[in-house]
Amino acid sequence: MNAPKKKNITNILLGNRSQLVNIVLIILDILTISTAALLSALIRYALTPIMGGEVNWPLIVNGLIFFVIFNVLMAWTTGLYPGFGLASVQEMQKVLYSVTISSIFLGVFLFLQQLGLAYSRFIFVLTWFLSVLFMMLGRFALRNRFSKFSWWGIPVVVVGSRNSSTLIIKKLLENRRLGFRPVLFFDPDHHNHQPIPEIDSVGDIDELREKVKVIDIKHMLFTDPNDLMLSSNFHWMRDIIPNILFVLNSSPFGSLWVSTIDLHGTLVVETNYHLLNKRERFIKRIVDLFLTLLLLLISWPLFLILTLLIKLDSKGPVLYAQKRLGQNGTTFNSLKFRTMYLNAEEKLVELLDSDPQAAKEYHLYHKLANDPRVTKTGKFLRRYSLDELPQLINVVKGDMNLIGPRSYLPRELPAIGDYANIILKVKPGLTGWWQVMGRNATTFEERLQLDEYYISNWSIWLDIFIAIKTIWVLISGQGL
Repeated sequence: MNAPKKKNITNILLGNRSQLVNIVLIILDILTISTAALLSALIRYALTPIMGGEVNWPLIVNGLIFFVIFNVLMAWTTGLYPGFGLASVQEMQKVLYSVTISSIFLGVFLFLQQLGLAYSRFIFVLTWFLSVLFMMLGRFALRNRFSKFSWWGIPVVVVGSRNSSTLIIKKLLENRRLGFRPVLFFDPDHHNHQPIPEIDSVGDIDELREKVKVIDIKHMLFTDPNDLMLSSNFHWMRDIIPNILFVLNSSPFGSLWVSTIDLHGTLVVETNYHLLNKRERFIKRIVDLFLTLLLLLISWPLFLILTLLIKLDSKGPVLYAQKRLGQNGTTFNSLKFRTMYLNAEEKLVELLDSDPQAAKEYHLYHKLANDPRVTKTGKFLRRYSLDELPQLINVVKGDMNLIGPRSYLPRELPAIGDYANIILKVKPGLTGWWQVMGRNATTFEERLQLDEYYISNWSIWLDIFIAIKTIWVLISGQGL
């Protein structure tokens, strides 16, 4: 008797997954915003002996109620509920917009009620900042955790050739936080009836039409849009599936900040390589320099401790300068805490000549998992990426950016190939996209692709996301 009831409950949840996700996200946002507001008030209360004045708690509570309502309404209108299909940086942008507009609404409300002078400006500003921060972090954590469950996301039917659809389905399953769950596959040309693992295949249009109604699918994704859009067989789909997505498989430009233009019924796609724009590079330089100087001011005691540990562990200098490729292919001395024994490069050549397995691993990843050249202290430094702290000096000097593509060795230039045309146009970074995506085991080719993605899709939002992810990677000890 219990099994059918559980199954019915599951079907109800799956059938209303968007509503369920909306409820979860609304509860989360209410908790994070409330925490931000109350914490701001508590901080101001703790500073009362220094700043003077007092905290008007009844006004804080009443203001919080309106602030929460404003935030939920703004988040709803900007598409944050449920927010499926939003990349992390796009969600960050919408969160900042929603909280900022809600703060303005709260300020206007307090002014109209003639309560502006009674409400602490310190609490007002700090509440705005903490609300943005907590709301972003809460949503990141929730999506990464809950996206593993079957009730998260919305069903999608993938239509196209088997080869192109297999790749897209794999990407959808890997990027589960987007919330698009492929449940059906249909090849309109019927060239290949072989099913795709984990996805139900549909034999004909009638079967597809029936399953779309039964599963209540609202999204369709075309993997071969140029051919499929010309086929009159798919006109009926517009009456059944309201949301249609087209995949541009051969897109040579960034995809994150693409916008569209209507040219009298003709679709025009606009994109910009922001990181190659002088104005954007200047803004990035100012932000990087400010954050780097702040990090140097905070971390100088750590520099002293690590210097002592390196000196006690092995002979040799504390810092190690290695030639790296910089902007426009020029070389610079990349500074690191020394993590290897002396004559490490010579030992590497000897190891690769004598150990075919190590040579194969180094050729594929350009690094070794168990490197015998690394000292005991060096292993600790590498695990938490502390060996790269001196590169903050490179950022100040202008050799590097705080966030950017990987800094490559001069001998790796032939392996970089055509990617060098875009990767070497910008300064390398102390941290970057591929480092924070859990991609330590990626091949050299995949690293190049991730670096190209960063340059093609750069924005200040992407840098903020990478900075947040970097903190998590360092704390978890995953290394960079």
